[in-house]
Amino acid sequence: MAATHVTGVTPLSMPDPGATRSFWLQEALAHDPVDACRPLTGRVSADVCIVGGGFAGLWTAVELSEREPDLRIAVVEQDICGGGASGRNGGFFSSSWWDAPATCALFGDDEGMRYLHAVADTVAEAGAWLETNGVDAWFHHEGTMRVATGTWQTDVDETSAGSFLDARGLGDRLRPISLDEARAIADSPRFVQARFGPDGAIVQPARLARGLRRIALERGVHIFERTAMIGLDRSRPAVVRTTHGAVKAGQVVLATGAWAAGWRGFRRSFGVIADHVVATEPIPDRLEEIGWTSHVGIGDGRELVYYLRPTDDGRIVIGGGALGVVFGGKAGGRAASHDRRVAEAAAQGLLWLFPQLEGVRFTHAWGGPIDQTATFLPFFRTLEPGNVHAGLGFSGHGLSQTMLGGRILASLVQGLDDEWTSMPVVGDEAKSPPEPLRYPLVWLSSRSLEAGDRRADAGRSRGVLLDAAGYAPSAYREHIATRAARRRG
Repeated sequence: MAATHVTGVTPLSMPDPGATRSFWLQEALAHDPVDACRPLTGRVSADVCIVGGGFAGLWTAVELSEREPDLRIAVVEQDICGGGASGRNGGFFSSSWWDAPATCALFGDDEGMRYLHAVADTVAEAGAWLETNGVDAWFHHEGTMRVATGTWQTDVDETSAGSFLDARGLGDRLRPISLDEARAIADSPRFVQARFGPDGAIVQPARLARGLRRIALERGVHIFERTAMIGLDRSRPAVVRTTHGAVKAGQVVLATGAWAAGWRGFRRSFGVIADHVVATEPIPDRLEEIGWTSHVGIGDGRELVYYLRPTDDGRIVIGGGALGVVFGGKAGGRAASHDRRVAEAAAQGLLWLFPQLEGVRFTHAWGGPIDQTATFLPFFRTLEPGNVHAGLGFSGHGLSQTMLGGRILASLVQGLDDEWTSMPVVGDEAKSPPEPLRYPLVWLSSRSLEAGDRRADAGRSRGVLLDAAGYAPSAYREHIATRAARRRG
């Protein structure tokens, strides 16, 4: 695992992941200790019932309440709003320019670029929304830096995202910067190359989720927390059945992320992987020592990227370097949120990137499931009989894509044919392999990527077997793109 990067360091001081809520959610609830919304008991009626109180569900509720203030909207959430992936991620509100070549291969240049521009635009739009609505979510729109930490990560050919955008007159979206400029942002001895993307921000994600919740409640949205959906009658009207009640609604939105993996109709829509994140103790003086005094987020160029950012209270939060794999639809199991191996890989990654920080304590560790699609992109589709709409598969990039997704889902609910429902991510999703085949394939691929990254960091070849096994998901996506290109003619 990634811990082998680091030699001669003291053992990690880090709590077991999953023992408590994420640092983000603990901090957000301490900042704004509002009471939980009551669970649903009995039967209620609504125009729209949204299942899931994370970013996708809350952005949809807020968007609909703005478009139609008199709409009766109910949100059912099995935990508290922000208790799932929306309160557990790394807090990167980013564009998808790094994935531009693959996105355009899937959708064609015109539609791929339309989608990429729409995602990138959400970064500034989110900042404006937070300011307008008085939500203090530690939002800093200062860009993100992608670094290479070895020559094997440098973008030297025409297939890289930077070269792809350069050829289309969009080189400023991922502009190369000098090594001195990169180390002026954060002084890591590992950096060998860097690009800077202005369409990026960092945010305290749980504060954002709780702010969306507050605005939704102020607009009259009825939120039922601690209310799990246990069944759905796809009828007109539809009925969302919960543990102690039911919601009869003209339209239903399914926005539960990885928890949909076990539902009929979605068992092959995505696989469930698990990512873990750690946070250091407050270290403002040591941040100054390494020159990281801005709020620029950083990601590296390995296959299982490290992604890291500072916080407003002087910590560093980092994830990546390894992945867990979850069998079937068990998104709520311990495998998704209690994997110390994956959390330690992230912590050791920080010490490898910044050996100057040796001895720092990690005070928080947490993780959770990710709904990873075969295309690495979300999907939005309408289920029979035409009044149930799903927005799922955000694949670890949900902060920006859920804001866009809220507009898509709102337009689907309203039955519109507009710029949002015509997005190329609307329609049937590419299918993943079924269980029990999917789990061993994803496990083998993720472990091969980890091992390959370690070998490459050490200056060795990844090896034919590791390279082939690790590349399998990307090869499958390329196969999907090839088929899509043939259909486009």
